[in-house]
Amino acid sequence: MGCGTQNGDSEGCEVKPKPKLYLKLNKPPGYECSHTPTHHQSVFSLFPPDMVKNGLQCAGRLDQDTTGLILLSNDGEFIHKIEHPKKGFAKTYTATLAEPLTEEMQKQLLEGVQLRNEKRPSVALELKLQAENIAEIMIKGGVYHQVKRMFAAVGNKVVALHRSRIGDYDLGELKPGEFAILPS
Repeated sequence: MGCGTQNGDSEGCEVKPKPKLYLKLNKPPGYECSHTPTHHQSVFSLFPPDMVKNGLQCAGRLDQDTTGLILLSNDGEFIHKIEHPKKGFAKTYTATLAEPLTEEMQKQLLEGVQLRNEKRPSVALELKLQAENIAEIMIKGGVYHQVKRMFAAVGNKVVALHRSRIGDYDLGELKPGEFAILPS
């Protein structure tokens, strides 16, 4: 007699839990953070099928044209912890801008800018110029196109965006399209 037959008795049946996966990916441009992409390839095509079949999900997203760090897992609690705004995971990006970033623009970003349809101003926790039109910016939150909208709010435009850090997780030496298993 097999498991769950006739009277639904499962005695002697062992259900093995899926092993927890924790990964980081250096997302290349042109990939969507979706299992069902609409216009580009899925980031999940960069992983072995067995990992994806094991319930792998993105903890947050990046636009198809934004590159850099994505955390993935099949652990719902981990994903919730990373995505939840109240958990306060700061995210660091390098933004290449269409125009030089003026001192006034920097001041506005550090004081906070009000984005349309958002309840609270978005504030740059840190802002470092790497060149006159390249800035490293650290934010909390993660509202729709937040970094791009913040720079637009001060009169500039992001032409390239790369995320290098989420909380204590950094990209390390991963090349675009490469992933690494994180310690659990």
